Amino acid sequence: MPKIVENEYPFNEVLTPDDIRKALTGDFDGFKYFFEHCMVLQDRDTRQYVHPEMNAGQELIARTILSYVDKDSRATSHKECVICGPRQFGKSTLITAISNYMAAYVSGLERSNIIHTLQTSGAASKYYNQKMAPIVTGVHPDIFPTINRKSENNSTQLFYKDVKGIPRGSYYEILSAGSNSVRSGTATVWLCDEPSEYRNPDVTEDAISGALPDHGFSFTAYIGTFSDRISSYFTDKIQMALDNPKEMELVFVPWFLVYGGEEDILNFTEDDYDEYDKNVILPELTKYGYVGREALGKIAWYHRRARRTSHMRYEFPTSIDDIMALTKDRCFFSEECRKMQENNILAGTPMTIKTDQFTKKPEMSKADQSAFIVYKQPQERHRYRLVVDAITSMSGESDYFSMMVFDEHNNEQCAVFYDNGLALEDYADYAVQIAKIYNRAMIVPEQNMAEGFIALVWEGQRYYNFYFQDNVARARKMPGIRTTASSRAGMLDSLTILLETGRIILHDQGTLDEMSYFERKVKKRQDGTESVRIEARAGHHDDRVSNLWIYAGSLDRNAIAGQKKTTSWFVV
Repeated sequence: MPKIVENEYPFNEVLTPDDIRKALTGDFDGFKYFFEHCMVLQDRDTRQYVHPEMNAGQELIARTILSYVDKDSRATSHKECVICGPRQFGKSTLITAISNYMAAYVSGLERSNIIHTLQTSGAASKYYNQKMAPIVTGVHPDIFPTINRKSENNSTQLFYKDVKGIPRGSYYEILSAGSNSVRSGTATVWLCDEPSEYRNPDVTEDAISGALPDHGFSFTAYIGTFSDRISSYFTDKIQMALDNPKEMELVFVPWFLVYGGEEDILNFTEDDYDEYDKNVILPELTKYGYVGREALGKIAWYHRRARRTSHMRYEFPTSIDDIMALTKDRCFFSEECRKMQENNILAGTPMTIKTDQFTKKPEMSKADQSAFIVYKQPQERHRYRLVVDAITSMSGESDYFSMMVFDEHNNEQCAVFYDNGLALEDYADYAVQIAKIYNRAMIVPEQNMAEGFIALVWEGQRYYNFYFQDNVARARKMPGIRTTASSRAGMLDSLTILLETGRIILHDQGTLDEMSYFERKVKKRQDGTESVRIEARAGHHDDRVSNLWIYAGSLDRNAIAGQKKTTSWFVV
């Protein structure tokens, strides 16, 4: 158990010269002594100040990182470390302590600037008050001759001072993941904490990694769990570490290094083991030397915890293989569905559209480049639908205006239009011209952002062949489909049926790519319930996928089931 500090904080215990020598060895044993005897933390439950006690999971991380540190000859290259483990076992606390230990111990690090990022400014401030400030200011003033005093600069930053009280140019700063730069110069250590919670972790990395020196001493630690949702950013980091072990260290801490023991056995027996216990947990326990009653106790703890935790394998992973297997399921569309479409992919032909001066009919002609790509030419007496995912912004950084033509006969993707930055009038004109080329196709817009587009087509272009969801919508002249959380779920279900049964044909590689970035993300609310978001991975678009689910949503049940189709037409 952690040792309670009896004195008022900051503590005034006297350290003997022998105590200081034990801490200043620079190796794991010295750091462990420092961690457990020369710094304090505020206990989360009792709010008392305690000396922490290092667990086996923390020891695994500390031994790895401290192998980089050398007092006399500093690292000459940037070190990166990916740290993955279960929830709430002290990863962040340990890393913060190690960073400050290195800053004080390694000679020549008079400018050791430690940057720590958390998902929001509120989380950063909370971490500062509850963990970082106690760690940094809680180090005994006699322990490091080079840093025996610290001073607060603001709510999320500390400056270090030397023995004479002169600032030595080093600081510890916590930033939110939304920060677009390092405000105080060059970073030496960057702690990327819980990127699963960042809105755009790649943006944060681009902003901060540029401040890390590529020579001398610098260190980056990516620290993560899967407590709330799977982060493709973080799992990509894990895969990079697996593929390039010489360039990026991977430290995986299985849950059983921290949790469970013989005291948890109670009435649990080996007869209660399930297949996951036998095939995954037991082999991993054996690797680490846990057998017999000790192993039984750990699995008993896992079972009791699992009853209270709906995503146990996310929050308390057993092995790296286990984690990577879980991440394969993050994609909404199964790998089998996507592979079924690979043989259908075509190169496509870029086309421009011109209006014949005499007939006033639009005509297509080949082009070197175009936002309009044709995969199948229009066929006589075939009915087509032009699905439109409209946007209202003219910004080049906005979402894309995406349109697709489908042949109702076999749900075949015939053409794709994908562009941004144009005026809405231009998009409306393109839509009408494409619809006319494909036998006056029925336009199926998503209503959410398409009021202006619909008005331009209806009133400006005098084109009236729209899809209506029902007679009420037709009477009110409200064409298209309005997407809500519940209606989109139903449309995605219809699309999944089409994909799984092979009753839709996709030719566009960009569409297939977007499908692989379309993810299901589970987020826990504070009350313990869960919400599920289905959206594109950060940094990617889902406009083409939107076309797919809008088209599926425009089909009736017979069409989805592969029976005789009925359609909703309104032609004037």
